[in-house]
Amino acid sequence: MRTGLAAAAIVGMLGAGVVATPDSRPSGSLERPFPASGRVRMDLVAGDYQILGDAAEGIRLDWTVRDVESLAKVKAQIDIKDREASITTDGPSNRNLSFTIRVPRQSDLFVRLSAGDLRVEGIRGNKDVQLNAGDARIDVGRADDYGAVDASVWVGDLKAEAFNVFKDGLFRSFEWHGKGPYKLHARLMAGDLQLYAGDSETVRARKP
Repeated sequence: MRTGLAAAAIVGMLGAGVVATPDSRPSGSLERPFPASGRVRMDLVAGDYQILGDAAEGIRLDWTVRDVESLAKVKAQIDIKDREASITTDGPSNRNLSFTIRVPRQSDLFVRLSAGDLRVEGIRGNKDVQLNAGDARIDVGRADDYGAVDASVWVGDLKAEAFNVFKDGLFRSFEWHGKGPYKLHARLMAGDLQLYAGDSETVRARKP
């Protein structure tokens, strides 16, 4: 990838791989090159999301919806400049929109999701994640990797097994300090938040 070169694509039904068959949910995809150890910012429309670390360099988005009419309303954009990427999604306002987003395993994440369920797995780096409503499950790897951690849930359960913290009820939060290089910020207004210690050696294969 040439540094300083911006690559962008806005995708609805055009400019991306789109599949719709009688036996499967309509789907689309978008992919761009992106190096490891970069920063990825995401501004995501309501839906269900998996954000997964990939052994390969690059960013790939795959999405599915309930019907072809909904697929025409989905828009996804990736803007890349040097070692910073910006991902935005838009689409029908229902829970039938699902995204899988793959980024390099070594990446810093900044994620804002209005509502839905979120799973982050297999990514090492700084993490700044906020949701308004839904459930979030975040693989944080080893607690020793972090220097500063803060997490909060206004209404719901806060389970941070990686840091030996378990709370439920209203306005639950905790802070943790260590000697690692990364920072973690996670905030959820309503729902369940889980911070767990995943397998830091797991390498997810890229989908074709």
